[in-house]
Amino acid sequence: MELPPRSRAPPPPDSPLELDSVSLASLESSVFCSEGDGEPLALGDSLTVNVGGSRFVLSQQALSCFPHTRLGKLAVLVASYRRPGALAAARSPLEFCDDANPVDNEYFFDRSSQAFRYVLHYYRTGRLHVMEQLCALSFLQEIQYWGIDELSIDSCCRDRYFRRKELSETLDFKKDAEDQESQHESEQDFAQGPCPTVRQKLWDILEKPGSSTASRIFGVISIVFVVVSIANMALMSAELSWLDLQVLEILEYFCISWFTGEFALRFLCVRDRCCFLRKVPNIIDLLAILPFYITLLVREPERE
Repeated sequence: MELPPRSRAPPPPDSPLELDSVSLASLESSVFCSEGDGEPLALGDSLTVNVGGSRFVLSQQALSCFPHTRLGKLAVLVASYRRPGALAAARSPLEFCDDANPVDNEYFFDRSSQAFRYVLHYYRTGRLHVMEQLCALSFLQEIQYWGIDELSIDSCCRDRYFRRKELSETLDFKKDAEDQESQHESEQDFAQGPCPTVRQKLWDILEKPGSSTASRIFGVISIVFVVVSIANMALMSAELSWLDLQVLEILEYFCISWFTGEFALRFLCVRDRCCFLRKVPNIIDLLAILPFYITLLVREPERE
């Protein structure tokens, strides 16, 4: 039974809320003890689990029938604390949860409350159904966290789940293979040209902004030049009387020189330069630079 996410003292054992919370135990014991070696606890014992902000009151007797799961182990441990004359247990509840409030017998888990409803249904009925809104691998991670084997998935969901899981694993495998192949081709590309180490390091600085301190500094400088270039173009287009156009032109030369040098370095680093020039981002960079030099060539005869 789910409770509202607010702090409250546990109800007395004979209250209606407690009767609802332990209604799990009213089912046949064969359902709850399907995992075999669990030792059911006292009928009135219960604990509260807070999963992702949602609170659930669960029967310790039901949980103890699944001793290999996370909540089953927690229920057995909590019961050992509460036995009359019991010594302090060697294990802590924090081995099984993210936080605990032993006074209120409440235990906190930073997991998906939506996925936990399927886990809760498993404790109530012994049947595990698949959450359709979650991909197969993510659902597998959730049930593995709670200590539930994927073989416990009910027959109505099993075939569909394993097909989706196989598809996800295949796509992940293909992606990893493509990444490795791309990395291998990149390494071969630098290895077959002159100064491979220098070209590789220079390429990492130019193309991988977070790979090193030098690349981060270079990335910041590039962004500054882009912003300055845009602002400079806007000011030149405004034709304000108080602006010194000569200063703006000098600033434009600096920006274009930076962009040209950056493009030239990337062009010199790669071995397959035809492939480099066919890539869309590089074509855009080239088209952004060329108009400046074309304009410069056209104006030069006029000045003479």
